Amino acid sequence: MKARLALLLVTWLIAAAGWAQSGPPGSALVDSREECAALGGSWLANRSTWQAACQVPWAREECLRLHGAWTAIPLAPNGGACVAQVSQPATARQCTDAGGTWGPPGSSMPFCQPQTAVAAAPVKTASDANKVCAGQGDCIYGCVYNGPPVATGAEVIGRCRRTNKIEGCYSMVEKGRLAGSICKR
Repeated sequence: MKARLALLLVTWLIAAAGWAQSGPPGSALVDSREECAALGGSWLANRSTWQAACQVPWAREECLRLHGAWTAIPLAPNGGACVAQVSQPATARQCTDAGGTWGPPGSSMPFCQPQTAVAAAPVKTASDANKVCAGQGDCIYGCVYNGPPVATGAEVIGRCRRTNKIEGCYSMVEKGRLAGSICKR
């Protein structure tokens, strides 16, 4: 009876504090070190990965009912360990805080691509900007074709790119011929 009352109290406290934000009905989401400490848990920040979680002192039944992850450990108190669920916004924040990219945008199953967020390189202007060229090696930032549409392989006059900024679409020139196009957003 005491355990059941404590469980109801913990569930109510979690819901009242706004901790059960976007998980399955009846789940308890623990999104920060502070929330974890308030539940008597230990915040586990793994140095070899971007993701952190909260190990809470919940018994197996309570852990599973609140949608936590239970691991049986025979000599541990309660017979195992429970890791509380972390919300998707908090997981995304952990990913980006660690230099990763969270996405793809709008996905129903987004994921973290660790250490992919890169600062934009400073834009530099080429000293050979707009010079006539026949291939990539003739220019500091590449040789491109700007003109009416032509088929890949057609002879074209290339011009050296003005900057190192890689955004939009470019028709690449190699050996005086249109080698194909490349686009980058």
